[in-house]
Amino acid sequence: MFKSDNGYGNIMKLDDVQPSTHWFRRMIHVSGACVLVYYLYPDSVLWIYILKIIIMLTILISAIIVEGLRLSNRLDEGFLFPFRTYEANRVGAYIWFSISISSLLLFFPQQIAGPCVLAVCLGDPLIGEIRNKNHILSVITGIAACFCIFLIFNYQAHIALFAALVGVWAEGIKSKKVDDDFLMPMAPAIVIYILTLLGIISLPEILITPFPM
Repeated sequence: MFKSDNGYGNIMKLDDVQPSTHWFRRMIHVSGACVLVYYLYPDSVLWIYILKIIIMLTILISAIIVEGLRLSNRLDEGFLFPFRTYEANRVGAYIWFSISISSLLLFFPQQIAGPCVLAVCLGDPLIGEIRNKNHILSVITGIAACFCIFLIFNYQAHIALFAALVGVWAEGIKSKKVDDDFLMPMAPAIVIYILTLLGIISLPEILITPFPM
């Protein structure tokens, strides 16, 4: 049995999150990286651009409606994927995850959204797994993973390191009002966006090029 601090003053035991449930949630988290196929379809084609927005908003609104029904006890939680104990009476992490991913894709350029999406989809579960064994190692590993992700998206090393530090710092913030699945990707995204507006840094070339249409 392992114990993990859920960030709200309670110790969450394995009894609260069964192994099958735990790994299922991890799998869903990692699979979120697949949303980057969004960039394979060009915004320059109007109907594709509109369709992409409609799909993203439909998924987000549907998730919010389902969560509203769950929190109002109008929907059996067995109908959904398993929740952790501390999510019983608060907004589930998957909603914050959906909001952050949707916001990144809809409102930020690919150079910012892409690495931030991968950071939360891949870096966050990695940090969580290692944190159960060694907190300091989880922070170091998380920074290294996010640093590599930003490097892959053509950021200069010092900017990639800064973004990684901001993301892992935000992931470590535990609040009852907002989940780290929102904070971890949005914090570096907002910081980088502000720095580009101020002319302090420039965005790199895009990594994912759309299919020719």
